[in-house]
Amino acid sequence: MLLVPAVGHATPPYDPLGFRLSSPAYVVNENAGDAVITIERTDTSREAQIRYIANPMTAERGIDFVQVKAMINFLPGQSSATFDIPIIDHGVPGLPKTVKIALFGPSPIGMGTPDTAVLTILNDDVLPVTKNPENPLGLTATPPPSDPLLGAQAYVDPDNFAAVQARKWQHSRPRDSRMMEVIGDQPWVQRFGHGIANPAVPVSQYLERSQAEEPGSVPEMSTYWLVDANIIHPQCHHYSDSPARQEAFHNWVENLAQGIGDYRAVLFFEVDSLITVGCLSHHGLEVRLAELRDALSILSKVPRLVVYLDAGAADAAPAKQMARLLREAGDSQIQGFFLNATHFDWTMKEIRYGEEISRMTGGKHFVVSTSENGRGPLVPHDRAKNGNEVLCNPPGRGLGPKPTFDTGYKNVDAFAWVGNPGKSGGTCRPGAPPVGYFWPQFALQLVRDADFKVR
Repeated sequence: MLLVPAVGHATPPYDPLGFRLSSPAYVVNENAGDAVITIERTDTSREAQIRYIANPMTAERGIDFVQVKAMINFLPGQSSATFDIPIIDHGVPGLPKTVKIALFGPSPIGMGTPDTAVLTILNDDVLPVTKNPENPLGLTATPPPSDPLLGAQAYVDPDNFAAVQARKWQHSRPRDSRMMEVIGDQPWVQRFGHGIANPAVPVSQYLERSQAEEPGSVPEMSTYWLVDANIIHPQCHHYSDSPARQEAFHNWVENLAQGIGDYRAVLFFEVDSLITVGCLSHHGLEVRLAELRDALSILSKVPRLVVYLDAGAADAAPAKQMARLLREAGDSQIQGFFLNATHFDWTMKEIRYGEEISRMTGGKHFVVSTSENGRGPLVPHDRAKNGNEVLCNPPGRGLGPKPTFDTGYKNVDAFAWVGNPGKSGGTCRPGAPPVGYFWPQFALQLVRDADFKVR
């Protein structure tokens, strides 16, 4: 029984029964199986009932423990009773989770102090993982030394936006529901950005859920923190991150690493971080590269994490320039780079571009994002004025090659849907939601015009 002795207290005169938890705080190890909670009462002269509930705080419902809500009947003369909170052991060290336990009834009469407590669930039953450069994901079958993803099973999140939308439409719009499943059934790259002040808890919860739902699978994540259009664009060519923002990013990455912990994962780090350096001052560029070096140094120590750094797209910067930026950003500390995350360029063109960069970075491997490039880019009539391609919800685009860790190309570790298909690029078309919001109509368009061949 996991208790701390009760602290004595006086029962208020309006509290004739004096129900209370025997301790206001607990610490329970995850491998303990059940947390046993004791309820006491000071007046045992008559029969009484008390209700209790245990709710998650930082824990995800149904993932770390079985939610408990019930009633206990106290007989005359009975001073205490217990109930259990079953704890789920995932076998992987993670962040502590907390559960709030509370006693309640139809009125405050009968409640003693304390009538609430916080249960902290730790996990100390698994030894820390040592990083294995030959098999960083800890796969059952050791992959080739140059390709740590080969043989891995990508995690398919049943709660990704497309899968959720497909379920909503299952009866009302069955045809559209089936179309939406084309996206929902594929591995989803979960993005974490500057809208999340501290990513440790949501990242840990996401990775933990992936292993509860698909044990042994490999979740894919991306980050988008450094590039903030609201800050940078008004000062384009004159912008540099301040020391305070540099410190904030350093802390954010440390929290990210803490949240990943010993979980296995693939990380597509900092979308657009190098493709946008043309909007920085000379000093701003040096700061950006220093920020990335620092971040990659932190992430390189996470034991079962494979990291790729964004290298833009073939129609955005010459391969020689991008290779130099990757080297200066510290690509020697990670597996490689990824391409086409925010563009719609043809897969083969990106592969050829990636091969050029690979030759100039010591043979670095790479990943191509194929989420929305099945029809290639939409090239504007005036490229000098409007850029090489339309990037905000271009019409007529389609899904590209499906995600896979077995591409058939020696230096291409994966095709991944890094730019989650159906996410809006902004309010640039009638009916389009703000950037980052899932737009079902756009997702259906991508499915209708899909071409899964490598072109």
